[in-house]
Amino acid sequence: MTWLKTLRLKSPSPEVRVRAVESLAGSTKTSDTERIVATLTDKSPHVRCAAIRALESAPDQLCIDSFLDALEDHHKDVRAAAARALSKRENPRAVRPLVLRLSDPSPDVRSAAAQGLRNLGWKPETREDLARFELATGNARSASFTGNSAVAMLCEELNQDTSFLRRAAAEALSNMNDPRRVEPLLRALADPDSSVRISAIYALETEKDERVTEALLKLFRESDPRTRLASVQVLSRRSNTPPAHFIPLLRDKVFEIRLAAVQFLGNVRAPEITQALLPSLSDLDNDVRQAAAVALGKQADPVAVEALVMALADEDRLVRASAERSLELLGSSWPESEAARRAAVRLEQLIDQQPAWVRSSIRQVIDRILVAC
Repeated sequence: MTWLKTLRLKSPSPEVRVRAVESLAGSTKTSDTERIVATLTDKSPHVRCAAIRALESAPDQLCIDSFLDALEDHHKDVRAAAARALSKRENPRAVRPLVLRLSDPSPDVRSAAAQGLRNLGWKPETREDLARFELATGNARSASFTGNSAVAMLCEELNQDTSFLRRAAAEALSNMNDPRRVEPLLRALADPDSSVRISAIYALETEKDERVTEALLKLFRESDPRTRLASVQVLSRRSNTPPAHFIPLLRDKVFEIRLAAVQFLGNVRAPEITQALLPSLSDLDNDVRQAAAVALGKQADPVAVEALVMALADEDRLVRASAERSLELLGSSWPESEAARRAAVRLEQLIDQQPAWVRSSIRQVIDRILVAC
């Protein structure tokens, strides 16, 4: 059945590719291991993570290089999975790359790297490495500020020459409720190091000061995608954020930003929001399409019926399920609507171009609409 596994690894559905990778896990065949390694370049981070997990029991010589390469992946979940996989090895080649990941923008990656270094028996050689390690293990206060717990001292640390110490100060200030921290953290939003900016953004999350909202909105235009994402995530959790600023983010090149924008706008009911969300049902990313289907259900706007019916033919099962639930929220009579009939005509034209498992879903949708009519 090797040919079938190979076929599934080339499926257009990330879910199918993930299952195909998982089915190869534990195989002692070199050819299967090579197939798994090849999927580490898959366009879906979910598939790449599955590949790393599947390789955890493979021999060092076949996978260490792959894990080390994955530590540089652009997606944080893949980097974290690679760090966790390396933490289960006793390969000394992993030490230096894991030390570098202690400065990763993602706390999950930093934590996984620290755990790996602990398992490898690593000892910090410099004060800065010790600070990074302590911060990664959640001990930010002892990382750089032992004996200097006052807010004033931490604010002063934001002016340090070393970017890591500035970031550590920003993260330590996030645990303090003191108005004196606001101004220094606002200045830190312009720090030349993106990791410092990101830490300052999250440190300001609970501040209700209008200046914080204004400053974070300006970062929506930041060229660094990680800084932009952090500001979007924080503002999406604030009740005083103007929804209009999130609409342009639906076209952002970073899918996590598009996803955050969809999720935020889904909680704002307005006709213009429905219109803005409709194109997201055709987003290239499965998670964004699913979130859009959920968000349109919350809008309770019948304008979305045709687009949601079309989403019932999506290649991703979760998108289809979310679209179906949202249609039911719009009323059980949706199959009788003119919008549903228009969608049925469009689906009939598309059905022959779709994979077999999608064609069956499309046929069910069309039949349900025809019966209702």
